[in-house]
Amino acid sequence: MYKILVVDDEEAIVDILEKFLVMNGFEVIRAVGGEEAIKILESDVKIDLMVLDMKMPKVNGMDVICRKESLNKKFPILLLTGSIDAQKYLERLQSSGFREDDIISKPVDLPVLLSKVKGKLRITQ
Repeated sequence: MYKILVVDDEEAIVDILEKFLVMNGFEVIRAVGGEEAIKILESDVKIDLMVLDMKMPKVNGMDVICRKESLNKKFPILLLTGSIDAQKYLERLQSSGFREDDIISKPVDLPVLLSKVKGKLRITQ
């Protein structure tokens, strides 16, 4: 079973995404905020994909991505953003291999999220 790390500073969003992903056969690791995400990344937990909110207080999505890279963790990321400046993130992340298709706007369209998760994990069905 694939393990997905869901990171958002809003616990209600983490709850919704967790329920939806579990319902679709995934195991979810929860992180409410960037600090929790970094603790999980620094542990030995196996992660297959991360769904990451970019705009969070204290430790934002870029901080989490930088820590992931410094730990040499190799798994894909889908970015969540409610802000209209998603392009700013994309420009900063393209050097790490991100594409515009890796960004999901809030409010999250759950079928779109599922399609992108399956695409990143190369699940065909």
